[in-house]
Amino acid sequence: MALSTQTGTAQVPDTAPGDEVFRPGEIVSVEGRPGEWELMEPGPGPDVWTVESARLEDRVSEQAAVSALQRLPDAPHLRRGDLVMQSYPEQERAGVVGAVFRLGQWVAEKSYTLPDGKVWCTMDSVDRLEVVTPQQLAVAVRLDVAHGAHRGRIVQAVVSSRAGQFRVVCRCAPGAGEVCRDGRKVTWCHSLDSARALWDWHISQPAPVDSAS
Repeated sequence: MALSTQTGTAQVPDTAPGDEVFRPGEIVSVEGRPGEWELMEPGPGPDVWTVESARLEDRVSEQAAVSALQRLPDAPHLRRGDLVMQSYPEQERAGVVGAVFRLGQWVAEKSYTLPDGKVWCTMDSVDRLEVVTPQQLAVAVRLDVAHGAHRGRIVQAVVSSRAGQFRVVCRCAPGAGEVCRDGRKVTWCHSLDSARALWDWHISQPAPVDSAS
């Protein structure tokens, strides 16, 4: 299963000016029907959407008139097909959103394609996820660095307020392996040059305890 990020925008055919414009993957309510529903595709026919019950299993497919669709005041910000990462700066892996449903709170199913081609699925709270693009992932720095017994990486954050900044990790560093100064949990660098300087400082230290705490 390859990662797919095609979300697109769809408008119901033959809608009049002022009519609601919906997109596939939106979670809505349908007048006269219980629960929440995911918009799958417009049609068959004008002014109609194919909808599925917004749950993980035992989904029901039906058709609903556009006039019966109502947006939810707390609708989730992401949709099926979005590429997402947990909103922590240390995150490197992105997954593709599948079903989005309410489980006390909004929850999203995510799938990851592993190097061996297998697909790993998990679920997470929508509030902990940020939508990213393939371009963001492609340009993020993932640089292997080594010196003597030191084996590390310089990694650029993609999400959170740290997006664009760099951290340095090394196998010799205790805890999660982040290299830091002055007793900080993580030393975030604002440029690749400063991250390289932190690496150079780290490998110059006489013992790992002096380069991370």
